[in-house]
Amino acid sequence: MDVNLNNKVAVVTGGTMGIGYATAELFAREGARVAICSSTRSNVDQALAALAGKGLEVYGEAVDVSRRADIFAFADRVEQTFGGIDVWISNAATFLQKKLIDTAEDQWQKTMDVNLKSVYYGGLIAADKLGKRGGGVLINAASFGALIPVLGSGAYAATKAAVVSMTGSLAGELAPLNIRVVGFIPGLIETPMTAEFIARKREQLASQVALNRLGTADEVARVLLFLASDCASYISGTCVEISGGKFCVQNPADAWT
Repeated sequence: MDVNLNNKVAVVTGGTMGIGYATAELFAREGARVAICSSTRSNVDQALAALAGKGLEVYGEAVDVSRRADIFAFADRVEQTFGGIDVWISNAATFLQKKLIDTAEDQWQKTMDVNLKSVYYGGLIAADKLGKRGGGVLINAASFGALIPVLGSGAYAATKAAVVSMTGSLAGELAPLNIRVVGFIPGLIETPMTAEFIARKREQLASQVALNRLGTADEVARVLLFLASDCASYISGTCVEISGGKFCVQNPADAWT
């Protein structure tokens, strides 16, 4: 199946590790011209070197996605480098692991800024940059925590629930510009961001999934490739769950015993 991404320009925020890195690699392999960013320069350099080692040329910068001037300047430079932007993936996030009642106000604000304000900025950038191209696709990273919050990461879950809502709003607002807006809802995916959390309770977490295992970043990336492609041309305003059947029934582990 031809996903028709040859020479399309795709931006992946938080693209240096985990789901973002896997997505950047897959899009580049499918012929897209890819740009990534991360808040840490060393992470950007390591990701670019790893991708180059696989024969993939990707553009990257260190960017604070919570700062309007920084993320808009990054979008401008990507546009100047590649001539435009067709796909914008708001993937960058911070995963604060604290109960809400133990969350300091500065931690709350940082979580809101990185996880939520950056998605708002992505919507503004999409309206401008993708709009100039006659349309495109905006993809927002939500989380299963948006559907069922996890005790101990309430601020994170709140931002992701808001991302689900914003995805619908942006889909309606950007439709006249021929821009599709979709979100994705990963379950427990093994990434550097979730490694510590998974290490504490791997068996318990896997038992909550119908497939009885955790997901991989590559499995999520393949769904994002589909959503960004013409194959998904009538999908907008919704969030796709990628969770292996997490809580599709109340007792998924019973099938395995």
